[in-house]
This record gives sequence, C-alpha cells and structure tokens, in this order.
Amino acid sequence: MKNSSLQITDSPVEEKILIAGFGGQGVMLLGKILALSGSKEDKFTTYLPSYGAEMRGGTAHCFVRISSQEIASPIFEFPTTFLFFNQESFDKFIKKANDKSLMIVNNSLITPSKKTSNMKEIPLSEIAAELGSPKTANIIALGVFVKKTAVIKPASVREAIKEIFNGKTSILNSNLKAFETGLTYG
Repeated sequence: MKNSSLQITDSPVEEKILIAGFGGQGVMLLGKILALSGSKEDKFTTYLPSYGAEMRGGTAHCFVRISSQEIASPIFEFPTTFLFFNQESFDKFIKKANDKSLMIVNNSLITPSKKTSNMKEIPLSEIAAELGSPKTANIIALGVFVKKTAVIKPASVREAIKEIFNGKTSILNSNLKAFETGLTYG
C-alpha cells in the first residue's frame, strides 16, 4: 500500500516485521492490520503472506514493511521485529534474528532456545483465553508491538481494527479489548 502524500524525511524510518505461527492463529490478519494501520498514517506499507502446505494447522508467516520512504520490495532477509506464535516458527526463523531484533514471543507455546535482551516473552495464548477470546492472541501481540516500537500510533490501529471488523460487533469489541490489553504488556 502506498500513500503519495507522505513527507520524505532525511532520516528514513523502516520497520521490517516477520509474523510467524500456524494456520488459524491470525498471522495473516495481523499482517493486514499492521499494513492498514501504517497506511492510515500516510506511511508506505507492504504485506506479503506465505502459507504452508496446509491452511489451518500448517505453518504460516507474512512479511510487513512500514516505512517513511517508498519500498522497493516487500521481501527482506533480516527482520527488525519478529512476532512468534508457535515453536516451529520460532525454530525456523530465529537464525534471522540478531541482538537488536525485537522479538515478541508467545511463551504459552514457545520455549526459546535463544534469548536476547530485546526478547519479550508473553503468555499470549493464556492471556487471550483469560479474556474469553482465545483467537485474539495475535491482537494482544499487536498491542505489545505498538507500545514497544511506536512505529504506528494506537489510534491508527484502532481505526484499522474497526474497519476490518466492521459490522461484527462482538468480534470487534473482543479485538479492541485484546489490543488494549497488549498495550499494557508493552
């Protein structure tokens, strides 16, 4: 996505986000919300999904870029941020992380083999279940990401969530509640 009214600055800001989990954890939905949120702030965004062999239960990941300047390619080798939702995804992509990479890890389902000072371990699945909506672990992680990075504003994310869940009041409300909960964990 691109919005041409963006002011280009001397110091570009770019976030390269890899979201990974298994089908059914809302990996692709989270990527769409991030890209939409960035575009609401007149930033350049890309979203590139990648599915495993199976949809539900198989591995899934997506790449999201949010930048203050035009983006040449949606693909990148080394993410600046990782959002990991299951062990298999963590094991597959951890080698792309460095000590500066922010990692938001669902430690309800992941036992990290490598830890860094920028790793934020949160029992996302457990928190989502406590909120009464187990499928919102992804949105809780989104709140953590927004609070930790300030790449996008919470108001932009709320707008994107409302747009995506328009007309689905109970789902909208549970996702907004999950987002606010994630902000407190950031």
